[in-house]
Amino acid sequence: MVKKIDYFCGAFLSYLISNGITPALFEAGEKSKIVKFTTDLGDYKVYIKYSTTCKASDRKNTRKWDVRFTEKEMEVIKNFPEPNRKHFFVLVCTDPDMKENEIAVLDFDNGLECLGNDSVNKERRISVVHKKGSPYLKCYGTARSENQGIQIYKDFNRYFLDKAIDCV
Repeated sequence: MVKKIDYFCGAFLSYLISNGITPALFEAGEKSKIVKFTTDLGDYKVYIKYSTTCKASDRKNTRKWDVRFTEKEMEVIKNFPEPNRKHFFVLVCTDPDMKENEIAVLDFDNGLECLGNDSVNKERRISVVHKKGSPYLKCYGTARSENQGIQIYKDFNRYFLDKAIDCV
């Protein structure tokens, strides 16, 4: 049986491979994966998670996904950074019918700001919001309000392949 994380991780791996990048996959957990790869822009290590629950708001003209992180995953994230690598969260967002899809690429430090680090909130989340027609996604979470959300590009080529744009 194929696990959901394998399926959604495969979407990102397919993107890498179709752009001539050979990734190395490292197991992280039942609902997350770690991938390392190199492009002309540098060496990367990404933490991949997914959400299949899309909340649509016709009034706001938005779609929202909550990507939840367990205590065990937060422990893995504490030891995630490696020297001489760029670190990102890759959040694969879809709905059960796979009609509404986004891949959010969030800088690791910004992701940590969204997740927070306090002793009260044992389960943490990063929320990803897309407003119809916008070239951006907004990320916020357990420790950062939507009003203080971090704006990122929907076009994730900018983070891994586009030399002309400074993305980090």
